[in-house]
Amino acid sequence: MDWMPADRSKDLRDSLTFFLFVAITALSLSFTFSVFVYKTGLMADSQNFLLTNLVVAACVAIPTATIASQHEFQMRRYQRQLESFASTDPLTGVLNRRFFRFAVEEEIARQGRTRAVAALALIDLDRFKTINDRYGHQAGDEVLKRVALAVHAEIRTPFDKFGRWGGEEFALMLSDVTEATAQIVLERVRSRLERTPVKVGNHEIPVTASFGFALMDANAVFDDVMASADEALYRSKAAGRNCITFTGKARRAA
Repeated sequence: MDWMPADRSKDLRDSLTFFLFVAITALSLSFTFSVFVYKTGLMADSQNFLLTNLVVAACVAIPTATIASQHEFQMRRYQRQLESFASTDPLTGVLNRRFFRFAVEEEIARQGRTRAVAALALIDLDRFKTINDRYGHQAGDEVLKRVALAVHAEIRTPFDKFGRWGGEEFALMLSDVTEATAQIVLERVRSRLERTPVKVGNHEIPVTASFGFALMDANAVFDDVMASADEALYRSKAAGRNCITFTGKARRAA
């Protein structure tokens, strides 16, 4: 979603390494030059010359390395921000449609090596148009952001992938699961949304969602799995909403 602490720590380590590299390089070049000058016989007092040269070299190398490492750190940060803008939905901060598909296709390729199974789910907010009509589009946007946070809290980052598929519809990939474990995770998400109304101003807006999911393995084709999940989602809507469907069986917590 955002620039993660792990990314920040890595960038700091890389910048420190870059600082040391520049500083040592500058000191080495300066020391090499001083030895050359001394060998020519221009300076008779070797001890004072080398000491003075090292002090001057340090005064030059340390600020140079500091400026260079800061520039490197800022460039890495800027690059990560650009990558984030390109891969995430600007409203909710989760993956956008393009990069969610890319993540799923990467998972399918990985399954060819691990023979694991994943679940692909579509999550559609129930009666979202009513929320927009009754409370306004700003409230609708707040609901979308809160839903994204709620779903994200229930999944295993970074193994599972979560994105906004479009409008009030989200897509979720659960890696290394069975039908039963996928059902458990999706039920946790469904239950959390149902029992946690979104507070906007003086209003508490009830939120529920319908779910449809399908399993995929290394032989899966993204569009086919997505079509199966979409069909399951349609069945959840037809069954009364606020439920989870897999292979045509709608299930709701007791």
